[in-house]
This record gives sequence, C-alpha cells and structure tokens, in this order.
Amino acid sequence: MFNFLITIFFIYTLVKIYLAFLQINFIAKESKNKAVVLSEEEYKSAAKIAIANQKFQIANLVYHLAVFMVWAFWGLKALAEATIKTGSISENIIFVISFIVISSIIELPFGIYETFVKDKKHGFSNTTPKIFIIDTIKALALTLVFGSLFVWLILLCIDFLGEFWWLWAFGLSFTIVLIINLIYPTIIAPLFNKMQPLEEGELKSSIEGLLDSCGFKSSGVFSMDASKRDNRLNAYFGGLGATKRVVLFDTLIKKLSLDEIIAVLGHELGHFKHKDLFKMIAVSAVMLLAMFALFGNIPASAYSALGLEKTGGSIIVFLLLFSPIFSFIFSPIISGISRKNEFGADKFGAGVKSKDDMISALKKLASENKAFPKSHPAYAFIYHSHPSLYERINELKNENR
Repeated sequence: MFNFLITIFFIYTLVKIYLAFLQINFIAKESKNKAVVLSEEEYKSAAKIAIANQKFQIANLVYHLAVFMVWAFWGLKALAEATIKTGSISENIIFVISFIVISSIIELPFGIYETFVKDKKHGFSNTTPKIFIIDTIKALALTLVFGSLFVWLILLCIDFLGEFWWLWAFGLSFTIVLIINLIYPTIIAPLFNKMQPLEEGELKSSIEGLLDSCGFKSSGVFSMDASKRDNRLNAYFGGLGATKRVVLFDTLIKKLSLDEIIAVLGHELGHFKHKDLFKMIAVSAVMLLAMFALFGNIPASAYSALGLEKTGGSIIVFLLLFSPIFSFIFSPIISGISRKNEFGADKFGAGVKSKDDMISALKKLASENKAFPKSHPAYAFIYHSHPSLYERINELKNENR
C-alpha cells in the first residue's frame, strides 16, 4: 500500500510537470510567430513571463513532491506521536492544525520568492514586507480560529455519525462553503483590503444603471485598493443574496475607459443572467460529495502504511494530503464548463455596450496583466477556467458571421 500511495503522487507530479513543459515549448514556439492581441513587444514580453511562471511551477511541483516524501516516510508518524496520546478530539484537532500550519510554513519560501522576486521583476507586485507579514499573520489567525472550528465539526461527524459520516461531513462542508461565499465581500475581503463605496459620478451612475437594467440587486458598488499589493487589473461580483456587491480594483478604474469598464462588468453580469454561479455551485457540490465519498472509505491499511492509526484526525490529514490529486482529475470537467460559460458572458458583455468595447477591454486586460494570449490545447483543457484571450476575441469578432 505504501508503494501504491507513493506511486500515485509521483505520477500526479510527473503529469503536471509534463504539462508545464508542453506549455513552455508551445509558448516558446508561438512567441516567434506574428503577435496576436498584443503588440510585438508586449507579445514577446508576455511569452517570457509565461515561461518563467511555468518554470516556477515546475520547481514548486518538485519541492512539493519532496515535502510529500518527507511526510509519507516519517513526518506524519512523528507528528501523530507528538500530538496524539489518548485519541481525544482535542488532540486530533491539534494534530490536523499542526499539519496545516507546518505545511503553510513549508510553502512560505515559494510565496516570498513569488511576491518579492518573480512578481517584482515582472512589474506586478507592490507588496511590502510589512504588508506580507501582516497578511500572513491574518491568514494564520483565521486558520487557527475557523480551521479549528471546522476540524472539530468534521471530527464530530466522524466520531458520532456512524458509517456514513462522510455524507454528513459533505453537507456540513458545503454549507460552510456557501456561508464563506455569503460573508466574503463584507467580512473577509475587508480584513485584507480597504473597500470604499465608489464616488458619485458618471462611472457609478453608469454601473448602477447597468445593474438596474439587468435586475441585479447589490449592496453597493465598491473600489478596492488592490494596487497596494499588485498592479493586475480585475473586478468581481462577490457574495450571495443581500450581501452581493460589485468590487472594482482601483487598477481597473485607472487603466480602462468608462465604456470598457461597463463591458467588463457586463461580462460579469452575463454570468448572473445565465445563472453560471449556481451551475458552478452545483458542479462543485457533486465534486465535493464524490471527494468525501472516496476519502470517507479509504481502508485502514492506507493509514497504517503512513504510520498512522485510522482516527478522525488522520482521515482529515489524509484528505488534505491527497485531495490535490482528486481535484486535478476533476479539473478538466470544471474547467470545460467554466470556459463555456465565459464565451456566453463575453457575448453578453459585448451586448451591453458594443463588441468593440468588449474586445478593447480584453486587449487592455491582456496588456496590463501581461498575459500571453495563447495556450497549448492539452494544458488549457486541464487548467484553464477561461478560454485563451485569442479565442475569446476571435469568438467575438466572428459572431454572427
């Protein structure tokens, strides 16, 4: 069983590395062709950045494989022996949270490098050491408080709800996911970024008119100080029900024209009109249920192979350790549905203002975010929740032809 678990993780890592190399070779070849979407200079620069990102991911995958080996060979057993003496719920909570915290610390070097070296070099990151440290402390505090509560609830399901505990754990987890989506824009996001109601003016009145015309009721339109951390452009609709709000990155407001911003928001409203959010929630629920059904029925031999007893804590840690493989297997389904939704949202966004405004906004987003506009088909099939910018723009140009 031990060799089987190691082999699965090893194959998973090799497949992801192979896909990264496919993407690198594809971009390197495409970058020599005539530029599309971007100017020639931007096209070549975006290619270099995309290749650098893939090389970073390969290094990250190799590092995580090494970390997995350490956990598998002796780390999990040592941690269990240090935290679990009597098998109580509190000890199992400490075991799981210790695993999460140690894993977060292990990942810190890559987070630091990405923020202060890679993204700084490419002109994205504005994060200061102070902001990074404060963000890390806040994230850790949220993990300790709410993570411990969540683990406790899952442990109660495991210990007291019998053979089908995983079904109850799924229901609990799905409910918590919905609650997080509900409170994210009003409680969680403001912990990390300053949210201000959009100032009165043409932009706000145009957005409110757009929302009214689409029947989208929100708790307000806000600007977020994203530029203190990053120069990328974005906007999103967050929350559910009465907590829904429109959030514009301040970088987006600075870089896009009024008509382009309305087109981008029209795209997001396209998801609302097409009920894409509810479709994705339903798909995610099926995936979450399948994951709990699988990990809820792992044989005891899998745990003993890693030096663990099959306890509530070890079940959760096993799930955390191997769930990336499960997500990777299901990612083509999620990505495929999402890409289809994006084409529909683009069409709706183009109808809000004009096709030219939507195309102009996409080109500007590509330019400012330094995004290479093409991708290897196999890589996109697995990973991309959005079609390539080249495909999206072509779809808009060719509509009704």
